Amino acid sequence: MRLSRAASYGIFATTHIAEKSKDSPVPGQIIAAACSIPPGHLLKVLQQLVKSRILASERGPSGGFSLRRAANKISLLDIIESIEGPIDGEIGGFDDITGKNRAKGVAKKVCDDVAKATRTILAKTNVSDLTA
Repeated sequence: MRLSRAASYGIFATTHIAEKSKDSPVPGQIIAAACSIPPGHLLKVLQQLVKSRILASERGPSGGFSLRRAANKISLLDIIESIEGPIDGEIGGFDDITGKNRAKGVAKKVCDDVAKATRTILAKTNVSDLTA
Protein backbone atom coordinates (compact mmCIF):
# COMPACT_ATOMS: atom_id res chain seq x y z
CA MET A 1 0.00 0.00 0.00
CA ARG A 2 1.21 3.47 -0.78
CA LEU A 3 0.01 6.46 1.24
CA SER A 4 -0.34 9.80 -0.44
CA ARG A 5 1.77 12.69 0.80
CA ALA A 6 -1.37 14.37 2.19
CA ALA A 7 -2.37 11.24 4.16
CA SER A 8 1.18 10.95 5.54
CA TYR A 9 1.11 14.61 6.56
CA GLY A 10 -2.22 14.01 8.29
CA ILE A 11 -0.89 11.06 10.26
CA PHE A 12 2.31 12.79 11.40
CA ALA A 13 0.59 16.08 12.18
CA THR A 14 -2.13 14.34 14.21
CA THR A 15 0.55 12.39 16.08
CA HIS A 16 2.44 15.61 16.84
CA ILE A 17 -0.75 17.25 18.09
CA ALA A 18 -1.45 14.22 20.31
CA GLU A 19 2.00 14.55 21.85
CA LYS A 20 1.93 18.34 22.33
CA SER A 21 -1.64 19.58 22.82
CA LYS A 22 -2.20 18.46 26.41
CA ASP A 23 -2.67 22.02 27.72
CA SER A 24 -3.35 24.18 24.67
CA PRO A 25 -3.87 23.99 20.90
CA VAL A 26 -0.78 23.59 18.72
CA PRO A 27 -0.30 26.31 16.07
CA GLY A 28 -0.08 25.10 12.47
CA GLN A 29 3.32 26.73 11.98
CA ILE A 30 4.72 24.79 14.95
CA ILE A 31 3.37 21.51 13.55
CA ALA A 32 4.79 22.30 10.11
CA ALA A 33 8.24 23.09 11.49
CA ALA A 34 8.32 20.07 13.83
CA CYS A 35 7.28 17.67 11.06
CA SER A 36 9.12 19.37 8.15
CA ILE A 37 5.87 19.81 6.24
CA PRO A 38 5.24 22.81 3.94
CA PRO A 39 2.88 25.08 5.95
CA GLY A 40 0.46 25.84 3.12
CA HIS A 41 -0.06 22.19 2.27
CA LEU A 42 -0.29 21.21 5.93
CA LEU A 43 -3.04 23.73 6.63
CA LYS A 44 -5.16 22.23 3.84
CA VAL A 45 -4.71 18.77 5.35
CA LEU A 46 -5.48 20.03 8.86
CA GLN A 47 -8.67 21.68 7.63
CA GLN A 48 -9.80 18.36 6.14
CA LEU A 49 -9.20 16.74 9.53
CA VAL A 50 -11.20 19.51 11.20
CA LYS A 51 -14.03 19.01 8.72
CA SER A 52 -13.98 15.27 9.49
CA ARG A 53 -14.18 16.10 13.22
CA ILE A 54 -10.86 14.46 14.02
CA LEU A 55 -9.30 17.80 15.00
CA ALA A 56 -10.65 21.01 16.47
CA SER A 57 -9.25 24.40 15.52
CA GLU A 58 -9.16 27.61 17.50
CA ARG A 59 -8.44 31.01 16.01
CA GLY A 60 -6.50 33.80 17.58
CA PRO A 61 -3.05 34.38 19.04
CA SER A 62 -3.26 31.35 21.32
CA GLY A 63 -5.10 29.26 18.72
CA GLY A 64 -4.12 26.17 16.85
CA PHE A 65 -5.21 22.57 16.52
CA SER A 66 -6.16 19.94 19.08
CA LEU A 67 -7.66 16.45 19.02
CA ARG A 68 -11.45 16.18 19.25
CA ARG A 69 -11.20 12.82 20.98
CA ALA A 70 -8.53 10.81 22.74
CA ALA A 71 -5.58 9.60 20.66
CA ASN A 72 -6.53 6.00 21.36
CA LYS A 73 -9.93 6.68 19.74
CA ILE A 74 -8.49 8.01 16.44
CA SER A 75 -7.38 5.30 14.03
CA LEU A 76 -5.11 5.58 11.03
CA LEU A 77 -8.15 4.55 9.00
CA ASP A 78 -10.03 7.63 10.29
CA ILE A 79 -7.21 9.94 9.21
CA ILE A 80 -6.51 8.34 5.83
CA GLU A 81 -10.15 8.11 4.79
CA SER A 82 -10.83 11.69 5.88
CA ILE A 83 -8.14 12.81 3.45
CA GLU A 84 -8.26 10.21 0.67
CA GLY A 85 -11.83 8.97 0.82
CA PRO A 86 -12.94 5.39 1.41
CA ILE A 87 -10.48 2.57 0.85
CA ASP A 88 -12.14 0.14 -1.52
CA GLY A 89 -11.21 -2.54 -4.01
CA GLU A 90 -11.45 -0.32 -7.05
CA ILE A 91 -9.80 -1.50 -10.25
CA GLY A 92 -8.79 1.17 -12.77
CA GLY A 93 -10.32 0.67 -16.21
CA PHE A 94 -12.55 -2.15 -14.95
CA ASP A 95 -15.65 -0.96 -16.80
CA ASP A 96 -13.74 -0.43 -20.05
CA ILE A 97 -12.73 -4.08 -20.33
CA THR A 98 -15.12 -6.31 -22.27
CA GLY A 99 -15.33 -10.04 -21.83
CA LYS A 100 -12.98 -11.77 -19.43
CA ASN A 101 -15.82 -12.06 -16.91
CA ARG A 102 -14.14 -14.75 -14.82
CA ALA A 103 -10.89 -12.79 -14.66
CA LYS A 104 -12.81 -9.62 -13.80
CA GLY A 105 -14.76 -11.38 -11.06
CA VAL A 106 -11.69 -12.93 -9.46
CA ALA A 107 -9.67 -9.71 -9.73
CA LYS A 108 -12.51 -7.70 -8.17
CA LYS A 109 -12.86 -10.19 -5.30
CA VAL A 110 -9.11 -10.12 -4.63
CA CYS A 111 -9.05 -6.32 -4.65
CA ASP A 112 -12.08 -6.17 -2.34
CA ASP A 113 -10.40 -8.64 0.05
CA VAL A 114 -7.18 -6.60 0.07
CA ALA A 115 -9.13 -3.40 0.75
CA LYS A 116 -11.03 -5.08 3.60
CA ALA A 117 -7.81 -6.39 5.16
CA THR A 118 -6.17 -2.98 4.79
CA ARG A 119 -9.12 -1.26 6.44
CA THR A 120 -9.03 -3.77 9.32
CA ILE A 121 -5.31 -3.25 9.97
CA LEU A 122 -5.56 0.55 9.75
CA ALA A 123 -8.60 0.55 12.06
CA LYS A 124 -6.63 -1.39 14.70
CA THR A 125 -3.79 1.14 14.73
CA ASN A 126 -4.51 4.30 16.74
CA VAL A 127 -2.67 7.59 17.02
CA SER A 128 -1.72 6.64 20.57
CA ASP A 129 0.23 3.70 19.10
CA LEU A 130 2.42 6.23 17.26
CA THR A 131 3.14 8.64 20.09
CA ALA A 132 6.39 8.66 22.01
